[in-house]
Amino acid sequence: MGIDNMSSLKSNEVAINLKLFKVFRFYHIFDPNSGKLCKFNVYHLAWYIINCVIGCILIYGLLGYFTEMEDVIDSIFHIQIMFCYLLYSLSLLKIITFLYKANNIWDLLRVTRINFLTSTQCQAHIGILHKHRNKSIKITNLISGFAIVTTLEWILFPLVLRLLSKTDASHSNKRFENIFNFRFPVTVCEYNNYYFIFYIMESFIAIFMLYAYVVTDVFFISVCYVIIAQYEIIKRAYEIVNCEQTSENNNENKNHNNIIVNDCCDDLISIVMDQQNHYAKLRLFYSTYKLIIVSTVVINSGSIIILTYASVVIFTSPETIPILSIVKLISAFTYMFFVLFFLCYLMECINNKIESVQLGMYSCNWTAMNIKSKKLLLFSMRMHNANKLMIKTTPNNIINLQLFNSVMMTSYNIVSAMVNTRSK
Repeated sequence: MGIDNMSSLKSNEVAINLKLFKVFRFYHIFDPNSGKLCKFNVYHLAWYIINCVIGCILIYGLLGYFTEMEDVIDSIFHIQIMFCYLLYSLSLLKIITFLYKANNIWDLLRVTRINFLTSTQCQAHIGILHKHRNKSIKITNLISGFAIVTTLEWILFPLVLRLLSKTDASHSNKRFENIFNFRFPVTVCEYNNYYFIFYIMESFIAIFMLYAYVVTDVFFISVCYVIIAQYEIIKRAYEIVNCEQTSENNNENKNHNNIIVNDCCDDLISIVMDQQNHYAKLRLFYSTYKLIIVSTVVINSGSIIILTYASVVIFTSPETIPILSIVKLISAFTYMFFVLFFLCYLMECINNKIESVQLGMYSCNWTAMNIKSKKLLLFSMRMHNANKLMIKTTPNNIINLQLFNSVMMTSYNIVSAMVNTRSK
């Protein structure tokens, strides 16, 4: 499959939300035929420049913690800044990984083609892939839309608060509310007078994190659905091996059995080839995404716990908190919740589908096979058992729904402990 064929892909030829990735110009980061400047992909160069600019803004926003400031911020703002830096760290990791491994991602896109599994038995169940494709497109569009709305809430909230407060910048003894409220090393008066400059700087950071965080998440979800569907197809393909031939020839003379056996061997070989090609792409997917997956689990879990803590502080505080601050926290918590859930859910589904292939091998009509076919099937089973991959956060902890449940229990325990402490 040549590069040109991959570059001219259409949305109906792949099982991912290709239209969405092309709209966001995410697909063009990996496309070898994208525009070049001095032999470098222009999208890569653009992202290197963006990373440098955003990094300088964040470092400048951090310098206020190392200089004496005239104003004091409360714990909620500290939590919000900590949350922002966690998101930025993961966003930067994702972008750097995708830029550094662009060739691997481009190769990985081949597994998303509708005709990637070429055996007759696999193609007979291609409807499974179409079903999962439709589901992943709906989910990725929903997550993208919700993330855009959440980001707009964070960006527009300070402007709405400014319009409602109508405080004079020169007479205010407190910094105006901003998106993340970075501690830029300037006085309160200077900050308020040049507020819109700092607001634009923080807006760039919010848009950067929206793109880097969300697009890579929906790409991960799309590829996971493809892998799950194709393992289900491989399982179904094994289940029908030798079934049709046996039913059609059960009344024929035994002299024709060698024809049935030969057809069965050919079918097994074609399915095994599809399975091995798919396993190679799964290894590529895990090797490319492993660091991102583990980091996303850790940072999303930490972010959920941080936002839970902040929510309890806000709701138990005697001070009046703007309703928009509560909406910001709830929307951010909801996005983190769903992304972590889908990540753990899809990783568990992949592990279960890998196990189910073994069941598909046992379910085929192996008793009607001759010795040669049985040996080939046994070889396939051994090869399948040797080719099992699982991503773990620790040597003993697999990424699955049990991990998600433990994060939710930790958040609940924090809420219970804080409520009990503040009620005394």
